[in-house]
Amino acid sequence: MEKFIELTLSGIAIGSVYALVALGFVLVFKATDVLNFAHGEFMMLAVFLSLTLLVSWGLNFIVSGIVIAVLMAVLGLVIFFLVMKPLVGQPLFSVVLVTIGIAIILRAVVLITYGPVERGRINVLPQGRFDIGDISVSYIGMILFGVSAISVLAFLWFFNRTRTGLRLKAVAENLEAASAMGISAVAAFAISWGIGALMAGVAGTLYSNFTPVIDTNLSAIGLRAFPAAVLGGLNSIGGAIVGGLIVGIVEQLAAGYLGGEWRDVVAFGLMFVVIIVRPYGLFGTPELIRV
Repeated sequence: MEKFIELTLSGIAIGSVYALVALGFVLVFKATDVLNFAHGEFMMLAVFLSLTLLVSWGLNFIVSGIVIAVLMAVLGLVIFFLVMKPLVGQPLFSVVLVTIGIAIILRAVVLITYGPVERGRINVLPQGRFDIGDISVSYIGMILFGVSAISVLAFLWFFNRTRTGLRLKAVAENLEAASAMGISAVAAFAISWGIGALMAGVAGTLYSNFTPVIDTNLSAIGLRAFPAAVLGGLNSIGGAIVGGLIVGIVEQLAAGYLGGEWRDVVAFGLMFVVIIVRPYGLFGTPELIRV
């Protein structure tokens, strides 16, 4: 029982990071109908930026996190205005291919800048554990969950309480009606790309202190967040959060009881089951399915 609880708590910690990535993924899709397959590379880039700011430059964790979040938001805006804006109205398949091209370019830039050599864990945050009865809990897991929870709450407050967030929400819910009310769709699209990249930046900063190895393969985390987004519903903000937590818990339980090689098998298998039973996800709505 103790092992089950420890694995579940670890799954909640890593699942909260998946939730951040899935949240950005869903936000871009909800606002623009674009599946951004470069989102994993956004997170991977944030991990390498953490390596520079935390290790090479010696900045503290909070300052580094803020700088990386701002840089990633700017990157999201730049990519939208330079690449994605001219593609508005183009066939979905073409736009998806462009996001894959962006992912390849970002990966190449990281390889050129940092080289192919693997780096070890960043040990800026506490790496020990503490006991609650017979259950051992890691400090880093608690920090990951705490910072992720604060980030999600801040996003929800922005999305539901601020004027800009409400405009973004209106565009996401009904583009034609929002445009008729004078809300700029282009501005909403740009903000969604900026916030999506920002969330990936926060997730990357956190994950850089959790992963034992830092290399370009970390972009696969974006693929792990994809089942989370699909599981919750690609047009559901709350679903992205719940989906991330579910995927994190299921992955950790699968790795703990079946072996690490089952991690992705179980996560994507769960996604396929949900798609078969409920194609629009646990919290999505039927209008997600388009003919």
